[in-house]
Amino acid sequence: MQKDLGRAYYDENYGDYEARTTLAKLAFYLALVRKWVPEGGRLFEMGVGQGQFLQLSAAHYQVAGCDINSFGVAQTAARVSAAEVIQGSHETLANRPPLDAVVAWDVLEHLPDLDTALAAVRRSLAPAGKLIGVVPVYDGPLGWLVRRLDKDPTHVFKEGRRWWIDKLASEGFELLESGGILRKLVARNHYLHLTCPQSVLRSTGVAIYFVARRNDY
Repeated sequence: MQKDLGRAYYDENYGDYEARTTLAKLAFYLALVRKWVPEGGRLFEMGVGQGQFLQLSAAHYQVAGCDINSFGVAQTAARVSAAEVIQGSHETLANRPPLDAVVAWDVLEHLPDLDTALAAVRRSLAPAGKLIGVVPVYDGPLGWLVRRLDKDPTHVFKEGRRWWIDKLASEGFELLESGGILRKLVARNHYLHLTCPQSVLRSTGVAIYFVARRNDY
């Protein structure tokens, strides 16, 4: 497990974390989940951050989550008092009732034991369960910019979009949907988060989103 850096992690790597966690971004994430996961299902968030998404999704799902960061866990528990929020990583998925969805927004690239984590996610899902997430990508015409702006030392996987799609397939997931995202902090406290037009962003975005189903065939 990576070192718990507490609040300093957010301050040093993300500045104004709230400014980066805009309602537009959260609404896109929730709409994606609601498209693929039935209302009222069990949802687990890997890497809850400071709890903004879990708070929003609690109105639609039975929610729980984890994070290795103690400050993030405390913030999330305060935001979503009814949710079980545990300090830890993918090992916290063990011994749970089958999940309808595991979501991981900008989390998988942090996991040095990625294969083990994806196997744990797959085991935790119900037969039709979904892994839904976002990862930064370092290929395409803007790949150089992503590398230059990426100051987070905990990013251990700096890969392209095709690499991530192939990784999901190799770990027993069937890709149902994917697309590109263009995002950037502008003017200090304004966060740009674009998801269309996909005809352009699918190959040029600085991140990708994906929906993958546990493949039992």
